[in-house]
Amino acid sequence: MVITKEKSCLLLSLFEEKKPYFMRAVSLMQEETILGNIYLARVDQIVPGINGAFLSIDKKRKVYLPLSHVKNFLIGNRELEDGEHIKTGDEVVIQIEGEALKKKQARASVDLTLTGQYCVCSYWGHGLSYSKKLSAEKTSQIRDFLQNAKAEGRKKYQFTIRTNVENLTDYEPLLEEMRSFIETFDALTDTYRHRTCYTCFYHRESELISQIKNVSLALYDEIVTDDADVFQRLESVFTDKKIRFYQDDLLALSKLYSINTHLQEALGKRIWLPCGGYLVIEPTEAMVVIDVNSGKTESKGKKSRDYYLKVNLEAAKEVARQLRIRNYSGMIMVDFINMDAEEDNRKLLERLDAYLQEDKVKTRLVDMTALGIVEITRKKVSRPLGDFFLE
Repeated sequence: MVITKEKSCLLLSLFEEKKPYFMRAVSLMQEETILGNIYLARVDQIVPGINGAFLSIDKKRKVYLPLSHVKNFLIGNRELEDGEHIKTGDEVVIQIEGEALKKKQARASVDLTLTGQYCVCSYWGHGLSYSKKLSAEKTSQIRDFLQNAKAEGRKKYQFTIRTNVENLTDYEPLLEEMRSFIETFDALTDTYRHRTCYTCFYHRESELISQIKNVSLALYDEIVTDDADVFQRLESVFTDKKIRFYQDDLLALSKLYSINTHLQEALGKRIWLPCGGYLVIEPTEAMVVIDVNSGKTESKGKKSRDYYLKVNLEAAKEVARQLRIRNYSGMIMVDFINMDAEEDNRKLLERLDAYLQEDKVKTRLVDMTALGIVEITRKKVSRPLGDFFLE
């Protein structure tokens, strides 16, 4: 994992076989982000037409709260009657789950969660669940450990054990993280009725630290940076990781890993495939459109079916990779090369779905339309890569 300073942001790049597996641009550590913060916000307006509400988190900033899935919530300025819902003037505990994108306000949720390197703690619910990627042996070991460990209050909240614990031999770091989350939520429960509006109950750690924690430990061996401030910060936070400070006056770290070349590719419209085909990627206001082309190579006769399938399968892998690198979200429409055989379309969709499942951001393959357009949705979490580098 390589971290370099590019323009006014930090660029985190994870490399796999000399190609970026993903890239993330994050604000410089001294810049504040509200993503993940928990506030006592005031409901200013409820809009039935969109089944949502607009809330203030301070005297200047507003956020949007979808109401379609709101079941449980905390209100600080009044007692709730059975079956009663949120109304204008309420002071509601919310968490920022999506950054402001373009002209849209930041998105909030009443489902409070704390995400760490080894577990996720949810305020609503109770019990333990485990990542499906954990081995049965590891799951059994962790379950036995937690049954014998002392973590007062653990059963009051829902904990999900993340894949990163697969790399632990001693589970004390997991237990300490769980205790920290319990303490945070206990303090929230005890105080939210007595705090003034706009109180911030929880400041999430810096975006860079959060992004690193969300990367599986199995995907990289070390973190390398040539920024002294970043190196010192990472060393103080990640005592269990290999952090290396790169120094070479003759060859900059960004040159060593061809960061600028990969960045230009990630910001460009055309991506070439090994077979000679290429993708054309066009982000629009409403959605991201990706067109798959066969390129200069033409295949005729019986071999055309195999060739078009080959292009589409290579394109499927690259589409999933480009979504990770560019951090696109919302609706994505992919126009693959038309194939007549139903078996070939089924194979394409299965392979594409498998590639999309590698993404840590929730990504779903919806279907292929009657016109042969493949529909994908990807959760909006943070700004796309292009927002940091393109006007």
